[in-house]
Amino acid sequence: MIEKRLQDLLETPGLSDLVFNGYLVAFANVNGQWQPFDSPFPSAESLLNYVRELAAKARRRLDFAAPFADIAVGQLRYHVALPISGDSVHLSIRKHQSFVSGLDQLLDQPNRWAPILHNLVQEQANLIITGGTGSGKTTLLRSLLNLVSNERIVTIEDVRELELSTPNSVSLLTRQANSDGAGEIGLQRLVVEALRMKPDRIAVGEVRGIELVPMLQALNSGHRGSATTIHANRAEDVPARLLGIGLLGGLSPATTAHLASSAFDYVISLGNRVRGINITSIAGFSLTQESKLVAKREY
Repeated sequence: MIEKRLQDLLETPGLSDLVFNGYLVAFANVNGQWQPFDSPFPSAESLLNYVRELAAKARRRLDFAAPFADIAVGQLRYHVALPISGDSVHLSIRKHQSFVSGLDQLLDQPNRWAPILHNLVQEQANLIITGGTGSGKTTLLRSLLNLVSNERIVTIEDVRELELSTPNSVSLLTRQANSDGAGEIGLQRLVVEALRMKPDRIAVGEVRGIELVPMLQALNSGHRGSATTIHANRAEDVPARLLGIGLLGGLSPATTAHLASSAFDYVISLGNRVRGINITSIAGFSLTQESKLVAKREY
């Protein structure tokens, strides 16, 4: 019964996100606006049992020692947060657009941006896609990678979301530590392992930590046409994000600036999405005389 009511909610036209702040309070983001909905969960226990079963099916650890879990099922991405300071379970569900959608169906302005994006993929440009939460970064990355033919692609993610339709592709996923604290495999390790799998292109679902260091090294030694996403509001904010992440990996700002300027060709910046993915600019990287990394709009 709960599954059926959830499915009905998720089929609401224009819905992108569904969140539960405990079992009583539910909101859906429909066409960019939050709206209250009746929750299908009759009790706190029913919500807790639901998220536990969800994690168990996905083989994700979820207990009070590991209270957070990301889970992907088809077009849905679930984030679960067990109670830490309060007494409510929080469940967030994001609904991605169809995996098979082409650029023309995804973009808000396809006539303007689709030809440029096709050229960037064909020219094997290394790309960063940036934007806020829900702007369509992963959806656009998937669509661009699916334009590639006769090349081997290795994707690296925390949760399987890209799911490419190209036959010669490999999906590598991180792994949480077990209850004894052993067996964890992080993004940095997976980037290193991906380089040993003879990829033509590498795609990291989202770069946010020290996995940036081996990725920069990989892109500076080949693997043209690779791509990743990063959280930043504008292309102009990406250099500062990269420098900050580089510091975590032990790189000086000057070293990160030089590596990033030669590793990445373009930053695709996304704005808020309403009708489709809203590309606001495509910028290139350059270095100032003071070795400062800057992003300058080109399209």
